[in-house]
Amino acid sequence: MATLHPTRRIQALLPLYVPRFSCIGPACGDSCCAGWTVSIDKKTFNAYRKTTNPALADRLETHVKRVRSQASDGNYAHMELVPSTGECPMVEDKLCAVQKELGEDKLSNTCFTYPRANHEAGGVYHQALTLSCPEAARLALLADDAFDFAEQAIHVRPDTLQHLKPQAGLSLAQMNEVRFFCIQILKTEGLQVWQKLAIVGLLCESLSETLKNGMPRRVSDILQDTQDLISSGQTAVMFDSMQPQYAIQAVTFTLLWQAKSQYIRPQHRPVYEAMAEGLGADESGRVSEEQLVARYAQGVARLPLALAPAPALLQNYVLNEMLRENFPFGQGGANPMEHYLRLVTRFGLVRFMLAVQCTEDQPLPTPEWLAHTVQVFARRFQHDKAFATQVDNSFKNSGWDQLDKVLRFLKA
Repeated sequence: MATLHPTRRIQALLPLYVPRFSCIGPACGDSCCAGWTVSIDKKTFNAYRKTTNPALADRLETHVKRVRSQASDGNYAHMELVPSTGECPMVEDKLCAVQKELGEDKLSNTCFTYPRANHEAGGVYHQALTLSCPEAARLALLADDAFDFAEQAIHVRPDTLQHLKPQAGLSLAQMNEVRFFCIQILKTEGLQVWQKLAIVGLLCESLSETLKNGMPRRVSDILQDTQDLISSGQTAVMFDSMQPQYAIQAVTFTLLWQAKSQYIRPQHRPVYEAMAEGLGADESGRVSEEQLVARYAQGVARLPLALAPAPALLQNYVLNEMLRENFPFGQGGANPMEHYLRLVTRFGLVRFMLAVQCTEDQPLPTPEWLAHTVQVFARRFQHDKAFATQVDNSFKNSGWDQLDKVLRFLKA
């Protein structure tokens, strides 16, 4: 039988955690084969309709349904889940029957690629993993060297490569320079993660204004000015003058967290229960604003103690999102400042979810549990484009989309 989806071998720049990853299949505690309606590309859909395999033909006919609204070649059909379990109907004994019966090349692009994200920009290839996968989150967040980089060969399906295109008068070489400079800021020693993000915010604000005014040649000057600022040590003075706004942080991120609390999968419920316990919520889940702020402040103060065995966890989360989204030029063509605001929102919500589990009246969570919390966040929040748009609009409508105000969400 002919290969349906051939792969191509390329040399890619990888953080070290990526080649360490392999799917753990039946041992996974939060399988990607359950809880999600999987997109099926047109090529795979047509192959499924033609299959005569007796073990699969009827199930594929029954459960693979065409997308009737805004379909594309990449999102041409979807796999309907089993209503009683929420699992993919192709799963047998926690293994994929399509891969077993037809071969890996017959998997849809979504199933073959997840949790990998493959990118190309100006001839530079890289791959990162989506942290909604438990094993990917564990490897990315807990290893000190997870974001050391090396070049290595990988196999990809060419039509799953996402190609970064020139924007706002910038060449791809300029865009790569900015992207890798942002990553380098996050890897700067001697600063806290929120301080590094504040510097990235200054860069993105200047960059967005420069590109808006049609001056792409100024980009190199902006990068040099930012490097000079870091080297001078002046950022410490600037950060010292800022006061942490725990009330704003606690209330804002509680509202965002609660917005996605309607239905909680059993695999995610322990994290929500631990957060409610940390906040001191009553049986109905309510907590006063005064108590909320006080306990969040406690948790923020104790979070570094919980992270001591894995001090790079929060930094690695941010680095992964930067790499996975071609920051600051991803997010569907949004300008650098808009992309930055979305990154900061996610960082703040992740830190909130971790901090409220570190209050004084409960044992500190393990790094493994904190990594699991990030994975739950990624699964529940980052795959929901509608929620991301809702958050963006609420910030803009409230006037909280300016850097001087956003920095109040950062300092801790």
